[in-house]
Amino acid sequence: MSRSAYIRSGVRLGPHGALDVSPLRWLVATLALILVAASAHGQIEQHPLKPPDRSSPRATLKTFLETGDALATFLAQEYVPHPSLTNAQRALSLGTIAVHCLDLGELSPAGRLKAGRAAAASLYEALSRIDLPPLVEIPDATQFKANGGKEVQRWVIPNTEIALVRVNSGPQTGEFLFDPETVARADEFYERVRELPKLRQVPLNDLSDYFEKSGGWMVPYVWIAALPPFLRDPIAGQAAWKWIGLVLIAVIIGLFLWTAYGLTQLGDERHRFARSLAQFALPVAVLVATPAAGYMILVQLNVTGNLGSSIQVGLAAVETLAAAWLSWRLAPLVAEAIIASPRIASESIDAHLIRVGARLLGIAGSMALLAVGGSRLGMPLYGIVAGLGVGGLAVALAAQPTIENLLGGLSLFADRPVRVGDLCKYGDGFGTVEAIGIRSTRMRGIDRTLTTIPNAVLAKLPIVNFTRRDQMLVQAVIGLRYETTTEQLRYVLVKLREMLLGHPRVNPVPARARFVGFGDSSLNIEVYAYVMTQDWAEFLGIREDILLRVMEIVDQGGASIAFPSHTLYVGRDRGPDEGKVLAAEADVRAWREEGTLPFPNFSSELADRIRGSGVYPPADTTAVPNPETVATKE
Repeated sequence: MSRSAYIRSGVRLGPHGALDVSPLRWLVATLALILVAASAHGQIEQHPLKPPDRSSPRATLKTFLETGDALATFLAQEYVPHPSLTNAQRALSLGTIAVHCLDLGELSPAGRLKAGRAAAASLYEALSRIDLPPLVEIPDATQFKANGGKEVQRWVIPNTEIALVRVNSGPQTGEFLFDPETVARADEFYERVRELPKLRQVPLNDLSDYFEKSGGWMVPYVWIAALPPFLRDPIAGQAAWKWIGLVLIAVIIGLFLWTAYGLTQLGDERHRFARSLAQFALPVAVLVATPAAGYMILVQLNVTGNLGSSIQVGLAAVETLAAAWLSWRLAPLVAEAIIASPRIASESIDAHLIRVGARLLGIAGSMALLAVGGSRLGMPLYGIVAGLGVGGLAVALAAQPTIENLLGGLSLFADRPVRVGDLCKYGDGFGTVEAIGIRSTRMRGIDRTLTTIPNAVLAKLPIVNFTRRDQMLVQAVIGLRYETTTEQLRYVLVKLREMLLGHPRVNPVPARARFVGFGDSSLNIEVYAYVMTQDWAEFLGIREDILLRVMEIVDQGGASIAFPSHTLYVGRDRGPDEGKVLAAEADVRAWREEGTLPFPNFSSELADRIRGSGVYPPADTTAVPNPETVATKE
């Protein structure tokens, strides 16, 4: 008869995978288990959602043992000969009922499942090898009141240290469970009675030994039974073949993560979105590999005992860190995806504000995930939050300059005194804003040097933004020689005002040319006008044109610009041009006779006639006006 046939016929498995043929004993046990299963099946059909009875020590012990018997029967008759996902889920469901009879409150939530199953199997085997009192002698729900009128809170199995206690808090309040000390010492109890014969009839000779050697539904037990004995023998509480499987899984996961790490090296700083996407690969790979490794190790390899519990806790910790890491990397990825839209320049202040905001959200998300993960690992959530608060205060005190720079950067983002690309003066410095970061701002000086200024310092400096000017000022003082007559001076002033009023790139309000006083060696005329441009290079060209026209007007009036010097020299002075002097005086005399002398201001009719009548650039030049500026003016 084949091994599968033996299993299907109810033959029990020995401790090393050998067959234990005891037909008579198996028959008695099977009949008893059938009666129990039939009774339970009837109960389930009548009340399918009714929870197992754990209302008293008697009920809990009965539920625990009957569930263990049902699980052993199912494994021997259904799961071992027909391993499948459905049968595996059914076995896990039966095992979960037994695990719920244990008080696992002192175990970390992440490791409760594996540790609870191992403890339940060991405790079931230990109880099957000791004398248990008759059920009628175990306290029932009707016997809660003891001699003192107090409810029974604790019951210890006679001649053992195995205790059941009443739970007074949590979702299982009022139920009797095996106390945490019993759960912690379940392996110890099992080892102390392991060599003793069983006093109860069970379908599997050693349920704990079966879990120690068996795998998941993808690794049928018949495969394991066919392995050489040295691969089935335990090493540090695990079958040898499981250690080989652990090494293979570790190698595969390592190669997968190494490939993901290689992807993080793709891209460069010039393509921020591609770079952020590449750096996003490794945390995603860790987050994907962790549950996959956990499923293969804990379910299919079925690593049990302390090692399985430790691996489960370790994987939960890695998963928490990977999730926090993912949140940290997701923030810049989302930010760069938003910035990649055509409306947001990559180096604009809006782009930097989006990056800073996303990074802060990523930090907050990471901290929240770490707090939740710490709670899964058994750390109290309130304690974690309080620790983060105290730790945050300590970090804030230690990193005060950094936080000050961060707040300074936020104030720059909020007030927006400058943007990336703006030409500005900051304190004694002068340059173009190249980048605004969380901690500092980089300035490119006119000598092409790069200056990094902490945001806290920059926020306190007076900042003059030249790029934000809607117009640029031309202001000059022209000194005429003292030989200039009043008529000549009036002529020059009139022509200067005509030129400013007629220039197409000069704002007529408040353009002016005024005789402002007597200098040490000159009659001073101030030219004051705003040029309608925001481009510095274009402004320099317009200012140059205005100053050249000023020189032409001075020359046309027969005057000359004075030397701002006290140097004595001997020379032949040609003096003013008499013809030009006479012509200028004649024009002024005609204005007087006509009553149109334009002092102190032009008349409104004359101003309307002159406004915009000039030509810029001059007709005899090759320069072409900026079409965008002309269109804006129109």
